[in-house]
Amino acid sequence: MRVIYCAGDQGRVVADVLRADPPTGELAFVDDDPSTHGTTVSDIPVLGGFEDAPVGADSEWLVAYGGQGARLELAARVRDAGYAFFDAVHPEATVSPSAALGTGVTVNAASYVGPDATLGDHVLVDSCVNVSHDVRLDEGATVTPNATLAGSVTVGRDAYVGPGATVLKGRSVGPGAVVGAGAVVTDDVPADTTVTGVPARPHETG
Repeated sequence: MRVIYCAGDQGRVVADVLRADPPTGELAFVDDDPSTHGTTVSDIPVLGGFEDAPVGADSEWLVAYGGQGARLELAARVRDAGYAFFDAVHPEATVSPSAALGTGVTVNAASYVGPDATLGDHVLVDSCVNVSHDVRLDEGATVTPNATLAGSVTVGRDAYVGPGATVLKGRSVGPGAVVGAGAVVTDDVPADTTVTGVPARPHETG
């Protein structure tokens, strides 16, 4: 059995990825929201919460959470329980043979992952994303639709690159940082910093 952990929006996207390249065996959702239990999402049953869902020890899991933070927390829960992870790569995505993918990775439709790129565990590359050559996405990084990462970019652990953003060649986005929608990153982004605009600058609140 392949288990999609989280039956929300990203879970439905993962279901579409898997249906485009059907896996062997049964698909099921697990979600900790009791209101979903016993229902179906995208015609896939929600078996229950993490603690009580009837899944076998040999099941494979993917955490389908699109935001920051919680994906890695949920993945740690799955890993500590002894379950294995699987990757979901849409057949209409292009992944270079020399790219390296970790475990629990999602690459959605029409995205490109270039030569010698490295995607860490539980990375999410959403649809129509350009991950160019020698890019490194650390554990839990999220790159959302239509973003472009030019060559030799580094995106740190649990960092988030918003829709339509561009990170220029050789720049880095620090762990936990956020690049706003449509931003153009011309300088390195420090850890835990939100940047917006063209060129991207730290976002002022208040």
